[in-house]
Amino acid sequence: MTSCAYETSIQFLVPLEFIWKFQLGKMRYPLSSSTALGLRCPNCDSEGLLTNDTEYNVDNFGSVLLNVTSCPHCGYRHTDVLTLTNREPVFLRVKIRSLKDLNIKVIKSGTATVAIPEFKATIMPGPNSEGYITNVEGILEKIEDALTFMLSSVDSVRLRKGKRMLKQIRDSREGKSGFTLIIQDPLGNSGLVAGADQSKITKRKLRNKELARIKFGQYAVKMNIS
Repeated sequence: MTSCAYETSIQFLVPLEFIWKFQLGKMRYPLSSSTALGLRCPNCDSEGLLTNDTEYNVDNFGSVLLNVTSCPHCGYRHTDVLTLTNREPVFLRVKIRSLKDLNIKVIKSGTATVAIPEFKATIMPGPNSEGYITNVEGILEKIEDALTFMLSSVDSVRLRKGKRMLKQIRDSREGKSGFTLIIQDPLGNSGLVAGADQSKITKRKLRNKELARIKFGQYAVKMNIS
């Protein structure tokens, strides 16, 4: 299985303009706050990290908090998404069959594991894993970027396999082939939103065995929410 665990080096940042573009839902009257943290930047070691929290109401999902931490000195940014309601560990699955399905909204938190079995691709959260709000096509783009990065330093056999996977991804982005998107989030901060087609999405609580196999799953068990 190809593991695209490059979230600390390949950052998929979500500017607010991107969120507006995909019309995530009704936005509450600006519930936004900025705070200067007395912490050092993990990138340049300067003091004065800034954090900005903005609340959104996503249709068919609920309230989410977009947190952006940034450094005014070097430009470092880190984003994450948190829900503002208590949620159970969640398993989400959707079968993508058309170009329209690529527009299904994705709320992916920093603790979520994302997988596409047909591509044998998995994005696992790391220590500095980011949360973001995008759509299914954005997830494909992220996997394509990570795979392209990985292929720059592999042997010829893996290069051939990687190129085949890249073709699969590009065919899927053009609607030529279907695939399955799976998200597992032990803290329940992730979601899939298909609007009127919400019935396409399978959603259930993660089982204990599943929690034991994914990153951060042990925290959900210790919190007795499994």
